[in-house]
Amino acid sequence: MASGRNVKILLVEDNEDIREGLTDLLESEGYSVSSSGSAEEGLAHLRAEFFHLVITDYMLPGQNGGWMLEQAEREHRLHGTGTVMITAHPRVQPPAGVRLVHKPLDIDDFLRVVCESLPKLRAVGG
Repeated sequence: MASGRNVKILLVEDNEDIREGLTDLLESEGYSVSSSGSAEEGLAHLRAEFFHLVITDYMLPGQNGGWMLEQAEREHRLHGTGTVMITAHPRVQPPAGVRLVHKPLDIDDFLRVVCESLPKLRAVGG
């Protein structure tokens, strides 16, 4: 998919099988993916480099994905970055501006949400 070219995604998911599967899926769409297994590791990635999109599971060991996004926002690490939260929990309230996707994932719906979470890139033909 041409829309994925030069788009950097941070994927934060503690389940290794899901993390590897989503990484493979996103890379097959042309995205460049960095991944981590905890909110703390994800925040370290955000402190080290810019990502166009952050996809995080809600339930993670230690802090949850909501904490990571809120902390990154407080540190001004999410300017120009889309955010998506994945969860199996029916009553999760994501931070403001964060797209929520429920598990089990529908792959087509997931990829649509990924594309929709990058509107600035699409608007400039990225």
